[in-house]
Amino acid sequence: MSTRRNWMRSRSRPRAIRPICPRPCSPCPMASTLLYVRHMVCSKCILVVRELLVELGLVPLRVELGEVELLGTQQVIDWARLQQRLEAEGFALLDRLSPQQRLVVQIKEVIAELLRKEPAALRSGHFSRLLSERLQRRFAYLSDVFSATEGLSLEQYVIRQRVEEARCLLRDGTLPVGRIATVLGFSNLGHLSRQFQRATGLSPSEYRRQCLLQASVATLSDSGASG
Repeated sequence: MSTRRNWMRSRSRPRAIRPICPRPCSPCPMASTLLYVRHMVCSKCILVVRELLVELGLVPLRVELGEVELLGTQQVIDWARLQQRLEAEGFALLDRLSPQQRLVVQIKEVIAELLRKEPAALRSGHFSRLLSERLQRRFAYLSDVFSATEGLSLEQYVIRQRVEEARCLLRDGTLPVGRIATVLGFSNLGHLSRQFQRATGLSPSEYRRQCLLQASVATLSDSGASG
């Protein structure tokens, strides 16, 4: 009887299960490496970095603003070549991010998302409240950290991003200038024109004419070469 009780007691007691690695001496084939890249500020940067990694024979699992996850361990990465290629494109490889740098990356991610989905939210009053809500920090603190880390104010950065997007749309040539102002959330065409001219030295219309002229010259050059 006692034997049966002992057997039942041993059956009811859970046993620890040790994981068994099929190849304990070799690296896991699904291991990944996390690295940080500075100066990634927009969706175009993400595409450039992803293409660069693929060209180097690496497998990007995830590419976000400031952060990249690669398939494989650190040993499979040619760090010198990777850093050289990133620097040639205007980026910089970081060993790790400080808490302040990580916060700046999050701020840039919010700005990039708003520029894609809700550009009108980048107007100063609405943006400060929205950013504080998203990151659960006071806007004054976020602004101070951003300025100290990046060397320019958060407002200046937002203006640069909006102007850069305006340049892309002007080069594309499909939308009227007034429509571009509306799409990017500027209060009116005059507001876009003032910020655009302050950043580039040209009005939006002058910039578009310049782009069209350069495109025409390039087309003529190609035609002459083919002829």
